[in-house]
Parts: sequence; C-alpha cells; structure tokens
Amino acid sequence: MPDFEVTIAGKTWKLSELQKNATMTGDGTLVLTFWCSFCHSCRHVEHALEALAKQYHGTVGVLALDASAGETTEGVAEFAKQRELTLPIALDGSGAAADIFGTRVTTTTVVIDKTGVLRYRGQFGDEEHAFAHDALRAVLAGEDVPVQETRQKG
Repeated sequence: MPDFEVTIAGKTWKLSELQKNATMTGDGTLVLTFWCSFCHSCRHVEHALEALAKQYHGTVGVLALDASAGETTEGVAEFAKQRELTLPIALDGSGAAADIFGTRVTTTTVVIDKTGVLRYRGQFGDEEHAFAHDALRAVLAGEDVPVQETRQKG
C-alpha cells in the first residue's frame, strides 16, 4: 500500500507508522472502515466496528477512517463520545486514502496485512456475513482470504 497521512486525536501519522505502532497493532495488521459523523449507513456498522476494535485491541489496529472534508478532531471526538465509541478515529480531510483504496462510499472496509498488502476491500458485513472479520481471521491465520472484495455499500 502506498503511504498516506491521517490525523488521530490531533497527531499526524503515516500508514507505515501506524503499522509499526506496537500499542496499536502487534504485527502491523490494520482494519480501516471509512466512516463519518453525518453518514446514516455508518450508524449501522460503528458499534460492530467498535466491538472488533475491542476484541483485537493491541493485536490489530482497527480504526474508523473519516475522509470527509470539513470534519474536525473536536467535532468527531464529541460525536464519538455521544455514540460511546472509543476506537481510534483517523481523519483524512484530503480524501487521499479514499482515492488510494478506490472507496466511493462510507462503511467500505479494508484489511491490510502485516506486510502492507491489501487483502480485503468492501462491505464491513451484512445480515448474513461478517466479511471484514472473516478476512481478518484469515489474514491472522496466514490463510487466503475467502472473499477478497465485495460490492461497496454505504
């Protein structure tokens, strides 16, 4: 994956720095879900994303990635507090990350393995499938991801 920058709680990070951050991820594996405070479909995945972040805390970096112009660190922090979200929320107001991943809608999720290879892109999940979680389990087990891409739905 090409490097790009995001801001988390007012601090700027490169993707490569996040992958090396031992308090965030044990081996560099990341799950990023495109999210924003004003998106209706984000309300359907944010608590499942929060649960995934808690389950893999310290092992896998699980982040909400807000690539919307105009969002602020303070505004997103207040919204997250109201929604009881504690997972890291990365801001990318330039939209560079969305361009890199070919993301057209929020709730698109990507799983990046420890070597920086994109292993999954698409829906976080639906009523019958936990696409992102299944991809993450396969990546951590060193297996092929069964479904590598799904239609983006937001």
